[in-house]
Formats: sequence, structure tokens, C-alpha cells
Amino acid sequence: MYPKSAMTVRLNWLKLWRSLLVVTIYLVVSLQAQAGVIDDELWPAIHEAFFAGKTVEDGNRLIQITAPPVAEDAGLVPISVGIDTLHSDALQVAKVYLITDANPVQLTAIFHFPKNKQPIHFSTRVRLEKSSYMRAIAETRDGRYYMHKVGIKTPGGGCGGGIGSDEAQLRAEAGRMKVQLADPVRYGEVNTLSFNIKHPMRTGFERTVYGYYAKPYFIKRLDFMLDNAPLMSVDVGVGISANPYIRFEFIPSGSATIDILAQDNEDRHYQQEIRVP
Repeated sequence: MYPKSAMTVRLNWLKLWRSLLVVTIYLVVSLQAQAGVIDDELWPAIHEAFFAGKTVEDGNRLIQITAPPVAEDAGLVPISVGIDTLHSDALQVAKVYLITDANPVQLTAIFHFPKNKQPIHFSTRVRLEKSSYMRAIAETRDGRYYMHKVGIKTPGGGCGGGIGSDEAQLRAEAGRMKVQLADPVRYGEVNTLSFNIKHPMRTGFERTVYGYYAKPYFIKRLDFMLDNAPLMSVDVGVGISANPYIRFEFIPSGSATIDILAQDNEDRHYQQEIRVP
């Protein structure tokens, strides 16, 4: 038998642990519930901000965006966008807008495509501040708009956080590129190019160790050229993940040179050239 005082202490500890357990369960459930809420009420304001006076039609038959239904890492969410070539030849898609409804900066990127017979299928990685709809909106050359959306649940926080990296080293490494082509390259057929550039992609919502917001610092433009002809260009926003990654398809007609040009918001320029063997 425990002495009365020991029994009292033991009961008090049990009550404390039960209280802590209840609080923990409540917080977990609250966070899960919060992560599960995807608000579609933001779309009218987004439509007015970016496509005022334009009709945005259901694009399920033309454009598809795919993403994981749940993203544990809100700063590194993989997405893919594809255009149905059976419809794109007739519609002539010129741009694809990526919109993240619940991000503080909702326009994530704009992909530009030239007038040629190249396929339109690309993948990248994005940030989510909280659970959100991600929209891919295709703009045709005659001014029509088609949209497909997907909901992504996440604990959130992908656009903020703290900064702990060495600034001098970070800037010294910025702009380093890695490019990989499908092996072997097949002329006249669809091939893939994977591209990655070292860059922190600071959103302006991160805090330094001193508590103030860091300045935005991000890649803002990417241009891919095939023998000096436009292959694809991207207006990059801060909703793209750190160390931007893009994978896309193209059809080479023969041996060629691909030039990749990058520019950040501080007007620094980076360049790399690769050969299509």
C-alpha cells in the first residue's frame, strides 16, 4: 500500500498526464481539421485580380494538373501539368498560369510556349502556406481561358519560416544549374529535360534571427532556347520552391544546342549551354 501522501502525488500526476493528453489530442485534431479545409471562396477575387472581364471555362478536357492530395512538406509540393495534344493543336495554347489560392502571393508562375509543335507537359515544385486549391489555367492565342484545379491538404507554413543559412555562401552558390537529358535522345520523338537551379527563392515572409522580415530574393525568369529559337519561358514567382526544379518534354529534330538563361529579382543573370547529341 502507498502512503496517503504518495497516493495523492501519484493521482495528481495521473491527472496532469491526462490533461496533457487531452490537450495534445485537441491540438492534433485541430491542426488536422485546419489542414483539411480547402476554401474555394477565394476564386472570384482571384478571377477579378488576374482575369478581369475574361471568361474562364472548365478545362478538364484540355488541361490537367496533378498533385498529391496531402503534402506533408508544404515547402516542396510536386505538381505536373499536361495539355491534351488532341485539343491543343486546334486551340494553340500560348500560356499556362499556375495559381495557388491560399498563398499570400497567389500567382505562382506563368509558363510561355512558342508557336511550334512542341508538347506541353511539365512538372515543378511549389510552396503552400496552407491547404489550398492549385489551378492551372491555359490561355490560347485567340484569348480563351481553360482551367483545371486540384485540392491539396497540408499542415502549411511553406511560404514563411526562419533563415539560418550563411548569407555569403548562399549567394556564392546561387545560380548553379544541373541539367539532364533523356538518354538516349530520340530525334523526332518526345524527350524529357530536367532542370534544377540553386537558389533560396526567398518569399519576403521569412524572418531572420533578429526577428525582421528578410528581403525577397528569387529567380524571376527562365528562358529555354533550342538553337536560338524559344522552347519555353517561365515567369517565376515566390510560390515556386527553393532551388527551382522543372521537368518538361520537347521534340528535337536532330543534334542541337539548348541555352538556359536565368535572371533573379536583383538582376543577376545565370546561363548554361548543353548539347543535344
